[in-house]
Amino acid sequence: MDVAQAIRSRYSCRNYSSKPLEQDKLRAVLEAARLAPSAKNLQDWRFVVVTDGQTK
Repeated sequence: MDVAQAIRSRYSCRNYSSKPLEQDKLRAVLEAARLAPSAKNLQDWRFVVVTDGQTK
């Protein structure tokens, strides 16, 4: 995929499914986020996982 194609295919999701995310998929996403680079790898990271529909 070239840069132009990547830019054209990018979008911001505004509608979300009410179906709960499977725990193994959630762990995989969090692990990928943990390993993602930041500016000089110096930026702290925090994740908030909300599972209660009322809290959202």
